[in-house]
Amino acid sequence: MIAAYSAHLAAVLFVLSLALMLAAPLGYRLRLWSAVTALTKVVALGVVLAALAVLGAVVSLVTGGWEVGPGTTVMLAAIIVIGGGAVLLPLRAKAVAEKAPIRDITTDVADPPALRALLPQRQAEGADGAYPGAATAAIQHANYPDLVPLRLDMPPAEAFARALASAKAMGWTIVAEDAALGRIEAYDKTLWFGFTDDVVIRLTPEAGGTRADLRSVS
Repeated sequence: MIAAYSAHLAAVLFVLSLALMLAAPLGYRLRLWSAVTALTKVVALGVVLAALAVLGAVVSLVTGGWEVGPGTTVMLAAIIVIGGGAVLLPLRAKAVAEKAPIRDITTDVADPPALRALLPQRQAEGADGAYPGAATAAIQHANYPDLVPLRLDMPPAEAFARALASAKAMGWTIVAEDAALGRIEAYDKTLWFGFTDDVVIRLTPEAGGTRADLRSVS
């Protein structure tokens, strides 16, 4: 009795958790809620339900759920594996975000490449595009000490062409390109939620080649 009840409850909770995981990005894309709400409420509730589903599946198996039939056993095993992943992946992402709580990364914290063509859209969304400052730079240095400008052994024109080709090859949406100034502005969207990541590439002539600086703002 306990095994059957736990199996049924686990299945219901598992379906609800998956529904929430799907609703979170869909609601954000449809502008039904903000990114913060999607991550801290909708996804968070989905994670809790997934954890309860896994617990229910384990209880069912321990109390004899495997005796109900091979189909039930497979279902419970799938709930444990998939539900466990649905719990661990967000928790892992949360841990990484808490370790380095910044959303603005650049190879030049002293003079970050500025958003220009991208700025009007970001201002419309309530962001000013300004670099956060010394606190962000300190966190970046602590977590990504090897992030430095790229020195290219080629003239700026060639470096610009290669950088532009690389950006297009990665599927970024190019917003502005200026070979004379050595600037490329583009953005990309994350697959699941569709969050926008802005990218600025700045190429500067220097002795023997070109210095490439990049900035990514999410």
